[in-house]
Amino acid sequence: MLTFTERRRLALVAVISLIALPAIALMRNDSPKNNSTTQTTTTASPTKTPDNSEPADPAFLPIPSESVAPEIITVNVPAPPSGSIVKGTASFIRWPKTMGLRPCATPHALIGAIITITNLNNGRTLKCNNVSIQSLTSGNIILIHTEVFLEIADLVDAPLPIEISF
Repeated sequence: MLTFTERRRLALVAVISLIALPAIALMRNDSPKNNSTTQTTTTASPTKTPDNSEPADPAFLPIPSESVAPEIITVNVPAPPSGSIVKGTASFIRWPKTMGLRPCATPHALIGAIITITNLNNGRTLKCNNVSIQSLTSGNIILIHTEVFLEIADLVDAPLPIEISF
């Protein structure tokens, strides 16, 4: 036995179905409403028959004209600083995906710059790509990817006194 609420819901669905189904059927009806024939009169003037081989030009497009290509604009971008040497400390960080780069991060060089790092304790050097220019914490001037850092020192030696040049 259905409860009072279930009967109300069933009645509501039935009413909606009785109204919606005929409305949908009427909207799908593609037959013309007026089947009366129309008479056309012809005039004595000659008419041009459309040529179906070429499409007509759209009315909203301008007439094509010969236009000159725009001038090439030269933008002057300042060259990255070169020959700069900065001394400080370096530490390491592990980037999740290096995609073939040897990443490091320093705010002292432009993004994409090749930086040469020299360990002042043992004289070892390495080159890395600057991937970030945000400020660094704990007084370091550069953060180096862990695997690259191992080329100049052990991880327990961090922070390391270094000199960077770019």
